[in-house]
Amino acid sequence: MPQLHDRASASQESVFSRMSRLAAQHGAVNLGQGFPPGAPPPFLLRAAQDALGRSDQYTPPAGLGSLRDALGADLGVDGADITVTCGATEALNVLALSLYGPGDEVLMLEPVFDVYMPQARLAGAAPVTVPMRLDPQAGWTFDLNALAAAVTPRTRALLLNSPFNPTGTVFTPDELAGIVALARRHDLWIVSDEVYDELYFGERPVSLRTLAPERTFTVGSAGKRLEATGWRVGWIAAPPGLSAGLGGVRQVTSFCAPAPLQAAVAAALPVARDSGFYDDLRAGYAARLALLAGGLRDLGATVFEPRGTYFLTALHPDWTAQTLVEAAGVAVIPGEAFYARHAAPHGLLRVAFCKSADDIHLALERLERYGRGQS
Repeated sequence: MPQLHDRASASQESVFSRMSRLAAQHGAVNLGQGFPPGAPPPFLLRAAQDALGRSDQYTPPAGLGSLRDALGADLGVDGADITVTCGATEALNVLALSLYGPGDEVLMLEPVFDVYMPQARLAGAAPVTVPMRLDPQAGWTFDLNALAAAVTPRTRALLLNSPFNPTGTVFTPDELAGIVALARRHDLWIVSDEVYDELYFGERPVSLRTLAPERTFTVGSAGKRLEATGWRVGWIAAPPGLSAGLGGVRQVTSFCAPAPLQAAVAAALPVARDSGFYDDLRAGYAARLALLAGGLRDLGATVFEPRGTYFLTALHPDWTAQTLVEAAGVAVIPGEAFYARHAAPHGLLRVAFCKSADDIHLALERLERYGRGQS
């Protein structure tokens, strides 16, 4: 009897799916997987209703023309340089298949989002991680010299995420300038995962494509921007003239994202920008971040507040994600899920605050009750 290939048998359920499954099994508050609690904004839902019956057939693999144009206007690039994908995960996979292959190395920072390394391996390349540092006072930092030292003659690309999941780091203009100088010195591609580009606290993050447009592929997500993670509409903004090649690869992955949802996102993007939706979104997340961070500190956790994303990281010496979901009724993500080659800091957890204030209050109450029972 034939067997599945090693790449299939070696694949495992993602930690995010596992913790959501355990949350449902144990009736836990799910502060693990990053999805909002309610419906997308009404203007997006209306746009989807309008699109049904009008945009229902295949679109070109590069995406619906109106969405590419809307994204071009929103991002300040030519719509011809946009490739629409089934979510950011497919965008990253298309780039992995398009940019690197056997014998190549891809540099990325650790902690690392779980799809980056397997996608590099599926393309035949070797992922190489450079660890970030976590200081109890300074928080998360990275060493540009360490990143530079990891470059070899086989290095093909830098894969970066800003705002950074799970740390919440937003790289400074000086850090980004150093990264760009490194990429140019060694003639490397830059894959810039910017799915949280509108979820920041403080100054707007600088996009790497504005600093190195000739070598940067920017990945984005309507799901993160518009609180519709299940819609699976993402995109790639490519350097000028390179999107046609991406479309050739993209047509053999899923061919096209759902046409009515593409049309809905195209109509919704200018509304979101012009109506102040993103400002309101950030304000709501900031309030829930303050609620969660303050509550966790009261329970003895060391909290590292993010400058972007809708996750915070925390250290607690007596908590593990498995114990919390089973005994406390609160699901979070274990820090070790983001580490493959280096040891995770002891007691590291990633906690989502893209949930309702009621859910956050309930989670904190359960954690407080769990702590009393352990004392």
